[in-house]
Amino acid sequence: MNDFINSIKKETIRLNRYLALCGVGARRKVERFIAAGRVRVNGKTVTEPARQIAPGDVVEFDGKPLLPVTPTYLILNKPSGLLSAVEDSRERTVIDVLPPSFDDLRLFPVGRLDRASEGLIILTNDGMFAQQLIHPSAGITKTYEAELRRPLTDAQLDKWRAGVESEGLFLKPVAVSRMESPPNGCYFEVVLSEGVKREIRLMARALGNEVRGLVRRKIGGLELRNLPRGEFISVTKEELWRFVKEGKIV
Repeated sequence: MNDFINSIKKETIRLNRYLALCGVGARRKVERFIAAGRVRVNGKTVTEPARQIAPGDVVEFDGKPLLPVTPTYLILNKPSGLLSAVEDSRERTVIDVLPPSFDDLRLFPVGRLDRASEGLIILTNDGMFAQQLIHPSAGITKTYEAELRRPLTDAQLDKWRAGVESEGLFLKPVAVSRMESPPNGCYFEVVLSEGVKREIRLMARALGNEVRGLVRRKIGGLELRNLPRGEFISVTKEELWRFVKEGKIV
């Protein structure tokens, strides 16, 4: 057991943070699990996220004992056809492409890319880190290359930049611009700050168009260029924060 896990076992810690450190999920997700009565401490159901966990306490999630795991941070080039989920009874997920040596680390994707989309995604078991990365206060944008089924006129592009209504939501990109290559007028670079599900696809539909292909190229300053589809690299938390904030091509 490494120094990180030993340090946790020497002091009390809030239940929601303990679950996050055990790789159950980010803070908001684990708080929903606690409220739903899925967590027990020393054999008793606990519904208070602030409950202090002391050394020697036995914490269970869905009846299974939990222990903190070594924090792990992976940068993955997600192929199309994989779900951004931990597990699924019918389809393969981003976790399924990892070697068996990662099976016990309880990794999960930070944010989402829908099944048909590909590109940059971060996997971790550090729920606190995941929450910090996706929280709006961090101001971390995501950049995508989108191929539309049909070209857009200048007027349609201006409308997209100004924001569109879709399914009762007002969706506005941080920026959107035509890409010079390929030259058929169907490729656009789109920068987003929000995490609305299928946001680019919804905006394209509101413009009377459809997305044919979607690749996430950047999370903050971290840029995907060289990492092959389905491959990943392991980094430290400090490295990953530096890449996101200061820039790094992978």
